[in-house]
Amino acid sequence: MTLDRRRFIVGATLFPLAAHAQTGPKAGKRLLVLDFEIIDTSNEPVDQRADHARRLASVRDEIAAGLAAHQTYVVVDRASIEKDLAEILDQTYIRTCNGCELTLAKKAGADLVLTGVFNKVSTLILSMGVSIARVSTGELIYHQGFDFRGDTDQSWARASKFFVERIARDPAI
Repeated sequence: MTLDRRRFIVGATLFPLAAHAQTGPKAGKRLLVLDFEIIDTSNEPVDQRADHARRLASVRDEIAAGLAAHQTYVVVDRASIEKDLAEILDQTYIRTCNGCELTLAKKAGADLVLTGVFNKVSTLILSMGVSIARVSTGELIYHQGFDFRGDTDQSWARASKFFVERIARDPAI
């Protein structure tokens, strides 16, 4: 009799926790992944803007695809905001647009919005900062910086893969 009662109490205690647990696609959180930006203070003599633009787009796409593949979030299609985003980026950066990322995310139908900035100190020293904000409140619910070495396609791809694996293990919801 005591054993059955204990099972009932343990089950009754854990049931509400299980009912409120939200992970992966069950959470249904819709995420807009915006363009990443770079702050390059390396003062290198070679113009690397084209390489960096290609890598920034690649990282954005790899992160969106990786989070969708892991079913961490429902990744929102950017097509409905591309024109608005282009207009903003012609004038300023996402990091300095005074909340435009939230407006874009609302328009795209997202619950969360992901932004990111790369800092390049030199060819060897780079970092990637990723933030996720709740669209309804503007609350920053995740921010993490990742240091990595080497300004190459391979090192940037590794940094984005590391982020995807990390957030897939412990999603910000």
